[in-house]
Amino acid sequence: MKANRKFIEADERAVSAVIGVILMVAITVAIAATVYVYVSGMIGTGSQSTPTISMTSAPLTGGSTCTVQIATVGTPNINWTAVTVSLNCITNATAMPTGYATAPVFVAGSPNTIGGGDLISVKGLAAGNQYTLTVAYKATGGTMGTVSWNQV
Repeated sequence: MKANRKFIEADERAVSAVIGVILMVAITVAIAATVYVYVSGMIGTGSQSTPTISMTSAPLTGGSTCTVQIATVGTPNINWTAVTVSLNCITNATAMPTGYATAPVFVAGSPNTIGGGDLISVKGLAAGNQYTLTVAYKATGGTMGTVSWNQV
């Protein structure tokens, strides 16, 4: 016993074994919780879903214009700058208009966000062809909605 006492100095104090165990358990629980949150996908950007819209079309009889109306929007406050509008002629690829209007003509709601009642005017269409207008969400690349019509 005398041999062990020569290494102890007057001001040295040790942490209790109980406190040491409590600290080690707390650190282990904190690390386990961090790993669980990371693995379960709560940390990070997460996955984005594509919002949805429904549209109706009203081709002008005997004309080269069609008006597509946004009927409902599944997710509010989506800016028009966050979407792309594309047009496809199903029956005849050469009947695609050049410079068709992709900018919406706003009737209702905010001029910057997509809302029910907003109109997209498509010009330069050839009669007797079937067209499809697609609105896609840029962030995910997914299709928000499509509408097809026969130009009369």
